[in-house]
Amino acid sequence: MISITAQELASRLCFQEAVRQQIFAVKLTPTQESVWHELFWYEPEAFVAELRKQPAPELLVLALYLRWAVNTYQNYHELGIPESVFFDTFQDFRIWNDECVRIFNRPGLTEWDWNARLLRMEVIRLGRLEYQPCILPRDIVYGDISVSAGTPILEVHIPAGDSLCQKIVKESFAAAVSFFDCYFHVHYEWFHCHSWLLSPYLRELLPPESGILQFQNLFTVYDEDFSFPQAEERVFGCIKDNPEKYPENTHLQCTLKNYLLSKKRPGMGYGVYHALE
Repeated sequence: MISITAQELASRLCFQEAVRQQIFAVKLTPTQESVWHELFWYEPEAFVAELRKQPAPELLVLALYLRWAVNTYQNYHELGIPESVFFDTFQDFRIWNDECVRIFNRPGLTEWDWNARLLRMEVIRLGRLEYQPCILPRDIVYGDISVSAGTPILEVHIPAGDSLCQKIVKESFAAAVSFFDCYFHVHYEWFHCHSWLLSPYLRELLPPESGILQFQNLFTVYDEDFSFPQAEERVFGCIKDNPEKYPENTHLQCTLKNYLLSKKRPGMGYGVYHALE
C-alpha cells in the first residue's frame, strides 16, 4: 500500500519550512482529531461553528485538512489516478494559505468550504482548470443552445495562475473528458461556468487578444449575475465600498477602477461549452 504523511504532503505542496513548523505545532490528540473529523463529514455546519470559536481557526483548519488529505491521497491511489493529479489539485491548499497570509499575516486556510471539496474529491484539477461534476439544475435554452435539466455537467473553476489562452483551456477540457471517462466512468459533454471572467462587460475593458476574452469566447454566455462583486474581489484582492480606495498597480486594476468610478459594474456571467465544439 502506498502511503504518505501529512508532513511529506506539506513539503511536496511547497509550503515553506517556517509555515510547516507552525502547522505541525498544532497539537491534536487522536480523540480531538476524531471529533473534528466526525463533525467535518457528518455535521459540516457544526464543524464551521466550532471552528469559529477557536483562537486561530485558519491555522487549525490547515492542520486538520493536511492530516485528512493523507486519506484522500490513498483514495486517489486506489482509483488508479496519477499522483500528479492529486498534487496539482491540492496546490489550492498552498494558494489559499498564501491568501490567508496576505489578509491576516499568518498561515492557515481561507475558503474552508472550497478546500473541503478537495478532500471529498468533489473538485479535481486537470491542467489549467478545476472541475466539479454536477447535475444541471435547470434547462438552458439560449439561441442554438439547448441543455436539459438533469444533464451531467462539469462545472469549471479557474484557479489563480497562468494564461487562459484557448489552446491551454481546450487541452484542459479534453483532459477532463478523458479523465472522468477513465476513472469515474461518466461521460461529460457539457462544461458550465459561472464567473466574472464571463461578464460580457469585460469587452469594454480588455483588448480582444486578452487571455480572459479568449477564455470567454469559448463559451456561450447565456445569462448575467450582479449578486456579488466577484471582479473586484479577484482583481483587487478585496471589496471596498468606495472604488476610489482601490489600488492601481496593474493595467486591469486601473481600467476596472475607472469603470467602477463611472458607476458601472461588470457583474458575472453564466456560460456553457460543448465538448464536441
